[in-house]
Amino acid sequence: MPQTSLSIIMRTRSYQCAAAITALLALAGLLTGKLESAIVATIFSILLLMNSLFEKHRLSERDSQKNLRRSPWTHITTFFLASVTLLSAINSEFSASAWCFIFPMLLFFFYPLKAAIITVSVYSLCLVIILTLLSESSEKLELFINYLLCLSLTAGFVYLREIKDQQLKPLRRTDNLTQASIKERLNDDLAKEIQRSEREGTELTVMALAIDERGFDQVDAADHDVLLSKLGHLLHENLRAFDSYYRWQDHEFLIVFPYTNTQDGMKTAEKLRLIAKDSLSDAKMPITVSIGTASLNVGDSADSMLNKSLSALHQAQKRGHNRTRSYIDSDAKADENGNNVHPLG
Repeated sequence: MPQTSLSIIMRTRSYQCAAAITALLALAGLLTGKLESAIVATIFSILLLMNSLFEKHRLSERDSQKNLRRSPWTHITTFFLASVTLLSAINSEFSASAWCFIFPMLLFFFYPLKAAIITVSVYSLCLVIILTLLSESSEKLELFINYLLCLSLTAGFVYLREIKDQQLKPLRRTDNLTQASIKERLNDDLAKEIQRSEREGTELTVMALAIDERGFDQVDAADHDVLLSKLGHLLHENLRAFDSYYRWQDHEFLIVFPYTNTQDGMKTAEKLRLIAKDSLSDAKMPITVSIGTASLNVGDSADSMLNKSLSALHQAQKRGHNRTRSYIDSDAKADENGNNVHPLG
């Protein structure tokens, strides 16, 4: 099962469990006469259920690249819980302030690390201002201490999660977002392909592909992951079974083509460029890629082939983006021979 699908299934079940627990809290509030707490718990339970339904729906989408889009119900849930807890801190009669204890933990579940840290920091600052300047509750000191305790525990769990993630990173073979092989494997794999090509007397081409900056930068940061995942899926669907692709930088990929000469490599590059343009763009935002290729020559190593393909990519980007270029040793020769440059089309 793909990593993104497994992640969605886990999130869906987590939402369902949380919705069931908050529904029980709502029932307990009704039985004990705490109507306000029951209302908050009921609304929160409904929002969690809507998150669950959204996750379940996008899992069934045929377009697997929609899997990474952030649910609008996530933002609604965050806004609701932040508003309720901060208002409760101001008005001691509104007994939902204890919900602020779980708010940081939920944010780290809802959002990526950087976004969660920023949101928690802003929320904590607002809570401090309210408790020191606006709240008249006699229990505000106890509330603040308990919040700090829960925040510290959450930070500890998040820190341990990040440490574990870094420790497991060297064991991974693929990038979770794009399903491309990780860059740490590229040098060894390419060196083996070079040895095989030299031993068998066959051709080998390396291709560097990147989303053009002018399109990538205009896309909302929240949709960058969607775009990269879609590109990874595109490469997976359009490469041969024995080709291999690697995530090099944020939106750069390196692709190894065994049994491929310079001419065939450029034809393949042009095909991928056009497919990427059609698949990644929409009516409002054209998204294009630039590609550089380098074929194996006598004396080439893994490093030299990577440097040549990246150099060709950078030359294609300098010449205006949305084009392919093969590596040559002289820029003057490139100007004299246009066969190595394929411009817009």
